[in-house]
Amino acid sequence: MLLKELDEKTILKKNIRIQQDKLKLEQLNLTQNKLFSIIAHDLRSPFINILGLSDLLLGNVKETNDPESEKYTDLIKSTAKNTLNLLDNLLNWAKSQTGELGFSPQTINLSEIIFEIIGLKMSQAKAKNISLHYSPTNYIELFTDKNILETILRNLISNAIKFTNPGGHIEVVATTDQHQVKISISDNGIGMNEETIRKIFDLSSNITLPGTANEKGSGLGLVLCKEFVEKLNGHLWVESEEGKGSNFKFTLPMHIENKNE
Repeated sequence: MLLKELDEKTILKKNIRIQQDKLKLEQLNLTQNKLFSIIAHDLRSPFINILGLSDLLLGNVKETNDPESEKYTDLIKSTAKNTLNLLDNLLNWAKSQTGELGFSPQTINLSEIIFEIIGLKMSQAKAKNISLHYSPTNYIELFTDKNILETILRNLISNAIKFTNPGGHIEVVATTDQHQVKISISDNGIGMNEETIRKIFDLSSNITLPGTANEKGSGLGLVLCKEFVEKLNGHLWVESEEGKGSNFKFTLPMHIENKNE
């Protein structure tokens, strides 16, 4: 009888602990969702407003022909844009780690997506007098997640601009066969040695190299690209040599199903 009572008490204590742990997990999920909401809305919105206002201010400054004011206004704009990109990367990476990242495959025109991202990055390239070029060779249609693909392209092109010297060149190329598409973003920038190549896709290495104009970074962008390409059932790698530029390449299947389901 005594053993039975002890067993019942033990079971009761375990059930209480399970309920307590469940409540803690629910509270953590609420906190996590609140954090995502803050990053996605409360933090992003001010930077979007700053970008819009800096565009207006930059236009007015250019009319006054004041190079010094134009320089600092452009700095405000680029800083806000880089910070917004970091916030987006943090949000996407956090969602990826917790399984909260949505997956919505759809049929897309690859060239339209690439031209859209190049348009967004053109001012960043022009600020360093870098030519950013893409010439589609044929029509490529993919069934994949548009938002995830845009994040990959945005980060890889930003990375190429960061490590290309003023007056340099960046080329985006897309080719395809029956089963997959291969996209490459090549530059004639500073390149990397083998040790750096081994570290750039590993967040634990904490490698954050300054750009050719001393641009700062978190090292998160390339880590995010690798995870996202793999989420789309693709493969990402880089070919590079110090002083001879880098060529980031990734493949994606023509048709994809969510492997996380």
